[in-house]
Amino acid sequence: MKLNKLVNFKNEYLEGKFSLTIWYLFLYCFYWPISFSFGVWFYFHGIFVSIFTIFVIVLEFYINQKSNNRNRLNTMCRLVLWSFFVLIFTYQEIYQTSVTLDLVIYSFQNLSLLYGDFFTFLYHWDFLQWLALATGIYLVFDKNRKRIFFTLLIISILFLYLRFTSQWMINDNYTKVTTSFQIKKGKTVLESIPGKPNIVFVLLEGVSRKQLSSLQSRYIDFSLLEGSHFWIPMPHTSKSLLTWMTGEAQLKNSRLQLDDSVFELNLPVLLQKKHNYQTVMIYTQSIYLEGMEQFFPKIFQTIVDKSILEKRYGSLYPSFSWGMDDRVILPAMNQINITEKNPLFLLIGLSQTHSPYFVVNENTHSQWNSPLVRYHASINEEVAVLDSIISYWKENSSRETLLILSADHGESFGEEGAFAHNYSLYNQETDVPFLFYFLKSGQVYIPKLGTSVDFKETILRLLETNTNLLSEKSKVNFFNHNYQPSLVLKTWNSEVQKAWINHDKKYIYHSDRDQLLQMDFIEDNRTPISDLRLKQKVLNQIYSEIR
Repeated sequence: MKLNKLVNFKNEYLEGKFSLTIWYLFLYCFYWPISFSFGVWFYFHGIFVSIFTIFVIVLEFYINQKSNNRNRLNTMCRLVLWSFFVLIFTYQEIYQTSVTLDLVIYSFQNLSLLYGDFFTFLYHWDFLQWLALATGIYLVFDKNRKRIFFTLLIISILFLYLRFTSQWMINDNYTKVTTSFQIKKGKTVLESIPGKPNIVFVLLEGVSRKQLSSLQSRYIDFSLLEGSHFWIPMPHTSKSLLTWMTGEAQLKNSRLQLDDSVFELNLPVLLQKKHNYQTVMIYTQSIYLEGMEQFFPKIFQTIVDKSILEKRYGSLYPSFSWGMDDRVILPAMNQINITEKNPLFLLIGLSQTHSPYFVVNENTHSQWNSPLVRYHASINEEVAVLDSIISYWKENSSRETLLILSADHGESFGEEGAFAHNYSLYNQETDVPFLFYFLKSGQVYIPKLGTSVDFKETILRLLETNTNLLSEKSKVNFFNHNYQPSLVLKTWNSEVQKAWINHDKKYIYHSDRDQLLQMDFIEDNRTPISDLRLKQKVLNQIYSEIR
């Protein structure tokens, strides 16, 4: 009897009846953790992932016990469940963050925007991840397995060919924009901003200082950014924009927390009340995301976002999931009533360098290029847009205009095992470009060190004529030679990393493996902290601003 049961089980296994269940269990237990430690394993096998795994295994077992388990509906059900299972674990590995219920809800709420990123996500899969998916699909089907196997093999080879050939094209596609003349060398100390100039603050989307410093425009040599460091506390757009305008990092929450102080003590309102500035925001993305529509229309006198730009200029400028062709900025600026009586504070938020990295001048073939190739192409187009913004203000305003250039965060392309943004605190996502460019004089100012948390107070101090207030606030003015940064950083909607930048050191704490690293600002000389007292001191400082 026992022998017959063993024979029946063997036959059922060979027929594929239980092989997929075993494959589920195998991948759940051994799905290529980033670091081989129990802490990492438990981090990537949280409550949601474990419950989902139990659910799919129970459903797979139930389908296998049905007498008619070979029909198309059951096959499709098994195929969908397996695909979702692999997607979840691959997402965790690529973006180094645990999939939680909150993250799943956020994804469903923003499907209309996230669909464009799905193909970029697939592009980051390596051979083992595709092999895992293909093996499960192979086990789902009972008939024509050889035909299915060879089809999947051919598709995998074709995908790998396209991936590697497009990666080899990076050097051919990534070219610098030539400069027409030499500018003055950048300065690091600035005592004041005289005469209340127009302030045009251009925020690039997802561009690190390192990515931009290798480029040049017709007006600015971005190599001047070499050697400087300017950090944002959280690599996520809505939280970063809030920090730039208010000086509040709000690390305790993944969503904007709005109260009376952020509406009354933000930069646009204070510029309007104290210095009679007009305030305008032009944003080629949508503010109707994560509560931004509850904040920005209340602090700017005029706001124009993607929804308005599409209605006005949608027939002339194409859109993509997260934004639109940033050349739309030019006709939008033409609608601004520029007066010589009152200066203007204009915040321009660009979008083309947001994944999936929109490129205006692309052909059908270039759409299959790697995300990095597309990203470089989109940055080059953004430099051209920036030049057109500078040209516009040179030609249309007799008042001095101060251009401020920075980014909401950077972007990862495999550095430290991370991709896109939100989940890494290394410099590729948190060290952004920052410079002042005075259009009339051509002078560039670049602080040696700075943070977006201190941006609001720095601008207000530089516009202030009261010398007593200037001396009181010198510590938060990153153009002052005495400035020393102190900034806590955290990954968005995730506990995977936390960090602290203090004086001349940067600390990054990997929560998933309980490891604290000490490094310099260029992130060399990385040393694991074994001194428990020092480790606890750093963690106390970090958690004092997070909890």
